Amino acid sequence: MALHKTSSALPHLLAGAALMLMAMPALADTLTPKAAIRVMTQAGYSGIGGVTHDLNFYYAAAVDAKRRRVRVTVDDQSGKIVAVVPLRGSGAALPAPTSPRPMGRLQEVEIKPVPRIVPLYRPPPALRTPGRYAYPLNSRGQLTPGWCRYRQIAPGC
Repeated sequence: MALHKTSSALPHLLAGAALMLMAMPALADTLTPKAAIRVMTQAGYSGIGGVTHDLNFYYAAAVDAKRRRVRVTVDDQSGKIVAVVPLRGSGAALPAPTSPRPMGRLQEVEIKPVPRIVPLYRPPPALRTPGRYAYPLNSRGQLTPGWCRYRQIAPGC
């Protein structure tokens, strides 16, 4: 039973292969994107970019011999340039490439400090050590040495 199904599928496979072989020459005759770029380069166009394929043509942006930006159309069957259309805003020629000039010495500038308008913040000095109490009398009943510093009007100062 498996042979019967395989034998009935064989003619369909052969027919499909024949169709593929018939379609292959048509695919082999078309240009590749790299070949289209090569055709444009040999015609004198430079800066080729943005190659797209639509129906039977390749389109690309390029720069012509007069340094204007143009859109070049190449036929994918024959490999011939069919049309050249200037791109919008390309009326003026692009500037010719020049070698960069060597840069001269830079002018030396003295950097001056900026004067302060507002003085830096300085916290007020601590009158006593934080977290420590200055009691007036020590364990012998005498005034502590630092007490008079903080309380000038204290008795015994």
